[in-house]
Amino acid sequence: MAIARLILVTGKGGTGKSTVAAALALCLARRRPTLLVDLDQRRWAARMLGIEPTSDSAGGVAESPAPNGKGAAAIANLAAISLSADAELQAFIERLVPIKAVARRMLQSRTFGYVSAALPGLEAFLMLERLRIVAGQAALEDRYVVVDAPATGSALELLAVPGALEQIAPLGTLNRLAANVESFLADGSRFAVMLTLTPQELALREALEASDILRGRLNVSVAAAALNCVAHRLFSRSELGALGAHPECQRMAQWRTGAGGCAARARRAASRAALKVIELPMLFSPAMGRAELEELSRVLSARLFPPTSARPAPAARSAKSE
Repeated sequence: MAIARLILVTGKGGTGKSTVAAALALCLARRRPTLLVDLDQRRWAARMLGIEPTSDSAGGVAESPAPNGKGAAAIANLAAISLSADAELQAFIERLVPIKAVARRMLQSRTFGYVSAALPGLEAFLMLERLRIVAGQAALEDRYVVVDAPATGSALELLAVPGALEQIAPLGTLNRLAANVESFLADGSRFAVMLTLTPQELALREALEASDILRGRLNVSVAAAALNCVAHRLFSRSELGALGAHPECQRMAQWRTGAGGCAARARRAASRAALKVIELPMLFSPAMGRAELEELSRVLSARLFPPTSARPAPAARSAKSE
């Protein structure tokens, strides 16, 4: 399948959003240079990979960071940066006012604070503008970009900002910039969202609602829904019945069977909503590290880039009898 140049990963809290973002970055880095962008400032995705993202407000792509000192090897083709709203606002003003002393005075002035407060969503919009620039640079350099975004509600608010700014500023530079960002978000070859969910009712409901808002009101492509922590069925009915003499073991086996049923219901519901579902297995590991992320990245790779079946050779034409 065709992959958007920039994929923003979001989902309900607790569904493994940062884990999926890190695994996706590993998956894509096997094919092309990839940039992992952190927006929520916790930097979980990069740190699970054993790399420390650099702060970047100039639009440049950082080189692959050095190992974190805990024995982790550098990851080929993978770099990470962290973006903050404050830094993007400062960079935006410095682009408008190239004299740094004047730009700094503007940022520190009380009047400017009143103006920026009167434009709700300005900092969020500048974050999206930075992502648009990063995606454009990635296209020129044939890179992928994976964004570890905030949880669903905050991510939807973020993506709705350009449309709101166009209404607030119907003319002028801000309107033009907002229109450019909105066009970027609507281009499925440049931007798409990957939703994360787990086989629980609340997570499923939030993912389906988010998908409706993204594809409907916001006109944003949804690349896939990553159904995380899927526990596959281990026991047949006869095996469950045979555990009757061991109630504790039977309860654990029934829980595992029930979890598999929840995953099947979530898969069916997401498929009915025309979402491409990628199931990621539950990893029974005490911590999420590089080895676990590599395992998840291989699952993502198999679903996102399935091997193309070779076409059968055309049958030789039989010679016509005289």
